[in-house]
Parts: sequence; structure tokens; C-alpha cells
Amino acid sequence: MMSIAKKPNLSRALPLILLAVMLFTAHRSLAQDGYTRIEIGGEFGTIRQTPVGGGGKNFPGFGGRFDWNFNRRLAFETQVDFFPEHSASLLLNQGGQTLQAVFGVRAKVVQTRRLSVFGLVRPGLLHFSDVLSNGTIPGGTHPIVSPTYFELNLGGGIEYYVSPRWVLRADISGNPYRVTNEHYVTTSGGSAFAIGKIEDTTRLSFGVAYRPGTLRESESERPVSGNWEVGPLFSTIVSVREGSANGVRTDFGFGGYVSRRLYGVFYLDADVLYFPANRATAGAHDGGEILQGLFGVKGGIRRNHVGFFGKVRPGFNSYSQAVTSVTGPSDSAQTFTHGRSTNIVLDLGGIVEFYPAEHGTLRLEAGDTHTFYGSRTVDVNGTSTVYPGNGLKHSIQFIAGYGWRF
Repeated sequence: MMSIAKKPNLSRALPLILLAVMLFTAHRSLAQDGYTRIEIGGEFGTIRQTPVGGGGKNFPGFGGRFDWNFNRRLAFETQVDFFPEHSASLLLNQGGQTLQAVFGVRAKVVQTRRLSVFGLVRPGLLHFSDVLSNGTIPGGTHPIVSPTYFELNLGGGIEYYVSPRWVLRADISGNPYRVTNEHYVTTSGGSAFAIGKIEDTTRLSFGVAYRPGTLRESESERPVSGNWEVGPLFSTIVSVREGSANGVRTDFGFGGYVSRRLYGVFYLDADVLYFPANRATAGAHDGGEILQGLFGVKGGIRRNHVGFFGKVRPGFNSYSQAVTSVTGPSDSAQTFTHGRSTNIVLDLGGIVEFYPAEHGTLRLEAGDTHTFYGSRTVDVNGTSTVYPGNGLKHSIQFIAGYGWRF
């Protein structure tokens, strides 16, 4: 099996940079003179992948985007980019030419007459032309497939307004994507199961856009009342679960959140979620039900009926049924003992809030929940065996809820 080299991910620091910019500049923001409903642009970009021979390389590409501006801050944005250079063909990971298409929200948190700082939360698709598959063909070689993976594009950037109609833009984003589990037929005619994964790559983009149509006057803005928010949440998390029958799975959970204004554009923010699905198999680090706690900071702006935030929240994932001991001579006759395993996580992403009522909040979150597994010791037939954590694991998480402000 070919392995992929570790790729530097500059976008992990992006939320911290954006939050710092918000803190020092938000109080000086002045509205643009105007905006249009439609914005059309083109861009040059790079995507971080592994070239032939290993290592890491930024592959160049080009594309276009279309924005529908609901108001001067919030837009629905689509972007399609093509990267024509061939990257290395790796097993269930990447290979060949790359096509990316994302669709989601662009939100301007800091805005002056000439500059704005914005955040991006855009689910989408990532397509590779030449990826190695586990399915074997005569001769025992890996066949080439052209898969399309679900991804979550998270990031932000800066816009400069040359005029009311012309915009220069630069952005950076992280792109966790879901590589599905693969069932395949071996050369002997048997069936086999390959565990998928959550991979990640970094994107840079530089472009120009034009705003056709009628220039609309920027509406006046007013702050949203309330320093506290509390409410219930529902969540889905896409992650790699340990155990021979698990692999990449989607778990559903529920819980609640609390948020408290700390200073200026910063809020203390916490989610507690419970995922009740009890998986049939487990590993040394993970198994059974998940209790998740995220406690940190969101930073952004609340105006009129909408709020936009970046989030940086450390926390934990606590699994109820991780393997602690194994007894027995073989896989078919082994007996397992289970116990709780708690691991550190870091939640990075974005939050969009809508305020349909005077004290009500509709809250939508999306993020890359990074899980850090530590080494675990398992008793295997009386011998202590160390199972390494193997570093960082990505997860794609969506959360929705309704809260009350006071």
C-alpha cells in the first residue's frame, strides 16, 4: 500500500488570525457605499497534494465563482476550480487531475469602504481522475478509479474594493474530505473490506470579481440584544471509528449549548453533545457511545437578523466502550473487556446565526473536529501491549439548534 506524506495545513491557524483582526478593527468598520445582488469572478488557485516521488506540493489551477448577495455582508457562494497537473495516484486518497466544486456561505465580519474580512463555510465535492482502488485485477495490481468525495471547505480571506463594481480577493481554506469505506473482490474471488478515512488539504485562491446590475445602498445596521444564549442542539459527525467493521461512519447526536459575550466581538461558547450509537466493534482508543464537550471562543458580529462567527474550541471526545483487555487464542474466539477512553479534540470552523424573533436564535455550525489520540495500553493475554495514537484524526461535523437570548 502506498502512503501519503504529511501535508502542512496552514489553514488551521486561520480562525485565530481572523479573530484577532476582528478584535482590532471591527469597531472602526464603515459600510461600503453599495453592493449588487450578483457578483461574478475568476481566480487562480493552488491545492496542496502529494507529487510523484512523495513530499508535498502546491498544484496550480484556475476557476470561477458566482455570488448571490442577500445583503452587503451575507452571500450564497459557489466556486468551481480545476487543477490540470497530475498528482501521484495514491490508494483511496488522491491522484491525477483534480476538480473542486463548493457551495455555501460567505460572510463579511469586518468591513470598511475599501476592505473586508470574510469567512467561508462551503460544503462541496472533490473529484480525482486517477486514484488507486483496493479492488484487484489479474496480476494483482490496483485498478485506477475516478472517485468523487464529499468535502467541507472552511476558511476566510480579504477583499479589496477597487471601485463599487470591481473587487480583488485572496482567501485560504482547509478542506477535510470523506474517503468512503470500500468493499471489493480479491483475485481469489473473496470479499474484503478497506477502512476509509477523513483526509485534508489546503487551498489558496487569488482572484478578481465584477458586480453587474443595480448598485444597492447599504442598509443601516443595528446590534442584536442579549449577552447570554442557551438552547438544544442536534449534530452529525463523520469520523473514522476504530474496529474491524466500522471505518468511516456518520453518527447522530443531541445536546445543548451556552454562549456568553466576553468582550467586544468575542464570546465564550460551549457545546455538550451525546452520540448514542453503540458500534459493534471497538479499538484501543474508540468504541461505543460518544460524549463530546467543546469549550472555547467564537468571534464575530451580530447585526440586524444575522450573526457570523469563527470558532476555536478545545474539548474532549469520551468513548464508552474502548478495548482495555483481550483474552483468547484467535480472532474468532477472543474475549474483549471494555472501558472508557477520553481524547482531546479541537473544533475549528464557523457559526451562522439567524434571529427570527426578539429573543430567539436559529444556530448552524460546521467544522473540522480534530481528534488527538494518545497511546493506550491494552492487556493482551496477560501482556501489556501499547497501541500508539498515530496523531491527528479529522472529523467533519454539522450542528443545528435553536436558542434563547437574554
